[in-house]
Amino acid sequence: MATAQLVTLAPEQKQFFDDNGYLVMEGMYNAAEMEEMRREFHDLIANTDGRPEAMRYNFMEQAEGYPIDPYNPKNVQGIMDQPLASDYWFNNVTDPRIVNVFIDLFGPDIDFHNGKVRNNPPGFTNVQGWHQDWPYERHSKSELAAAIIYLDANDVDQGSTTVLPGSHLMGEWETDHGHTVADERVEDYDPVPMLAKPGDVLFIHVMVLHTAGNNYSNTSRHKVINEYKSKEAIDQWGNRCAYAGMPVARDGKVCIPQL
Repeated sequence: MATAQLVTLAPEQKQFFDDNGYLVMEGMYNAAEMEEMRREFHDLIANTDGRPEAMRYNFMEQAEGYPIDPYNPKNVQGIMDQPLASDYWFNNVTDPRIVNVFIDLFGPDIDFHNGKVRNNPPGFTNVQGWHQDWPYERHSKSELAAAIIYLDANDVDQGSTTVLPGSHLMGEWETDHGHTVADERVEDYDPVPMLAKPGDVLFIHVMVLHTAGNNYSNTSRHKVINEYKSKEAIDQWGNRCAYAGMPVARDGKVCIPQL
């Protein structure tokens, strides 16, 4: 894409994503927006009854030696299809600031892919290991990426995702157990932990090798993950998530207004 066509990103940001497969946009949401988001998010994870049946909650057993975080009183670890919860969360996935980044990354025609929540309650330990998201959501071409919105500060041993820069350029990695890549296969590379503050957004390519972080703190670490793809990337895994394939940009313009 020519530099003149970029909507939001600086040329060096676009180049960094192309080279590394990820990009951290610091402070995309300001303090007031994050205060509102945390209020809405607390309602989402604390008041789980009466939600649309299509929304799926996943709860974590309290980890031995760790308290329950009052902000996340039910120890919610994950949610699928949170855009169904309210107009607020629908607006979250159609936020022009996010969509415009994807226009810069993948071109003028962008579709929504899916929305989910991933929390790391106190004492969370990652059992998935290194993986690419690609095997879970194959398409005709790999023009997909996630926007991870951080609601809390993430640090090493506090829920930070770790990525392998440039791994998206190496094709599909050989797996050892299911879709997991053995630790030995990444020993000769230099993984980078994604250290984030509230309001930061990580854009990460579907082919990037990454792993979730453990959380050895006494407070939950919360993330909203919305995925998008180019119109030309045709679903090959049977995506039945809420609003799957919804056009969010056409001809380089956001096409879903905020409610």
